[in-house]
Amino acid sequence: MLIAPFALLLALADSPVPAADASTSAVAVVASEPAQAPAAAPKEGKKKADKEKPAKAKKEKKDKDEEPSGLHFVWKDHPSIRAGKWLRLDPSAKLQEDKMSPGDDPVPFDTLILKRARVGVDGELFKYFQFSIDRELTSNNTVSLITESTKTPWRDLFGEIKVADALQIRGGRFKIPFSRDQLDGEASNDFVYRSLGGDTLAPGRDTGGMVHGRFFDRAVGYNVGVFEHDGDNSRAKKIAGGDRTIAARVTVMPLRKIKAMNLDQTEIGVNMATTDVPDTSVLANGLRERTAVSQYTFFSPVFVLGKRKRYGADIDWNKRQFGARAEYMMVTDQRTKQGLRGDTLNDAHYYAWYVSGNWVLTGEKSEKAIAPKHPLFMGGIGAFQLAARYERLWADSKVTGEPAFQNSRAEVILPNGDKVLTLGVNWYLNRWIKLQGNAIHEEIQDAGRTPLLDGGTKFWSTVLRLQLAL
Repeated sequence: MLIAPFALLLALADSPVPAADASTSAVAVVASEPAQAPAAAPKEGKKKADKEKPAKAKKEKKDKDEEPSGLHFVWKDHPSIRAGKWLRLDPSAKLQEDKMSPGDDPVPFDTLILKRARVGVDGELFKYFQFSIDRELTSNNTVSLITESTKTPWRDLFGEIKVADALQIRGGRFKIPFSRDQLDGEASNDFVYRSLGGDTLAPGRDTGGMVHGRFFDRAVGYNVGVFEHDGDNSRAKKIAGGDRTIAARVTVMPLRKIKAMNLDQTEIGVNMATTDVPDTSVLANGLRERTAVSQYTFFSPVFVLGKRKRYGADIDWNKRQFGARAEYMMVTDQRTKQGLRGDTLNDAHYYAWYVSGNWVLTGEKSEKAIAPKHPLFMGGIGAFQLAARYERLWADSKVTGEPAFQNSRAEVILPNGDKVLTLGVNWYLNRWIKLQGNAIHEEIQDAGRTPLLDGGTKFWSTVLRLQLAL
């Protein structure tokens, strides 16, 4: 299905983009310089590089100043259409094909699917107005905007005014600022899937407005927004999710003075969100919890009404080819007058945490989008990365001494959860094509709510993903 796009991209990677003659074409094409310069001699390399830095910076500034003022095409890391300093258009495309083998053997289940096929464009006008448009072409990742509604293929659809680095104003449809794992794009993730908490407890995208910015040489960042609902992750065709949501996130680099072990680049984030949750859904309006691959619901929604409060904290660290991350999330749902006799029940609680690490075997820097030093078919084998993550997701309520039940209106909720170990190998053929393989071990807490027909609680799943991200 994806042979043609991948063949085209490999051909582009194997040959430079030709520069068109501006005198004969209305649109000029500017080709980028090679990404890697020849290595200098071991003894003189550092001195030579130090001498070349001012000259290189001067040349880059000169090239930037001499950039054509008319409409022209540029291909550096990604394709871009420019018009002087007043217009920038960066088209994008993401294709992801998954081959899955779920260990719980669900029926029916498509083991080979086109998971994503997205096209979009990011742009900028006059250096002050930015926008992003992203549309899903498959039906696998569209979401219901309201109960019983049709599904929307739009992902990001927003505009942003940049007043200063410390103040930017955004409006439209985009991600609610909560959870580092959810906010990072899945195309640049170290694993095929996000953590269970990032997919279940974090809100995801919604329509609203937000102000954000950074201070102190980007050491402190903030995001504050108001949204119509509480994100795609809490909704389904017959589950409305929450109404108005207020969310805030703050990131800091508190160790900027400690240079050892790259601790000065360690970033810590904290976030919270509060939502008004109605009881207008056809089904119970609480949160669902599902397994990683087959999406089996091992904790069904309970009836809720009142405030939904989310809290979270995370930490991210990278040093050369190594990286590590950890995150904790908690959500509480009020259940006002949701008892069988109209009485108020104990709050429903949902928790999640994970720790993860990665190692780029071929020496490239561990970062969101790894660019191989020696791409495949260009004198190298690409970049290889190992990754591992351990996580837990579970739900319960206050223990009062009363018996716990699965009933969606139970006073004490019968708890259940999932412990997941993910082992991954990533092969970056070039900066656009990535092959990912994950082995996933899950352990369900309650044997009465397990996807295995024999009542077992432990199983392995595997998933292989082929990705093109332009």
